[in-house]
Amino acid sequence: MIDLKKIKEDTDASIVVLADKTGNIVDSVGTEYESNVALMLEAAFTMCNDLSKDLLNGDLDQLMAKCSQGYFIANKINPDSIILIVTNDLSKLGLLLKYMSALNN
Repeated sequence: MIDLKKIKEDTDASIVVLADKTGNIVDSVGTEYESNVALMLEAAFTMCNDLSKDLLNGDLDQLMAKCSQGYFIANKINPDSIILIVTNDLSKLGLLLKYMSALNN
């Protein structure tokens, strides 16, 4: 099992959510609305995956969004799970991407 608390601590993320491929919450830290976040995560990932396929780019592995006060990264970590990391610290982007790559291996 992935240690979400360790990821949050190591990366200074504000939220970490692990969801299954249908948007059900598996585990989370840093949010009290984990069910809503998991459902929205699954919907966004599915829609962007469909767009990626329509554009002939293949299956989506990672989704990143920069916002006015931070960013989030969603990563498919196996065929059945998606992890979301949210942070306000742009200087941690490289570290988060490294974590995401390590989760796939």
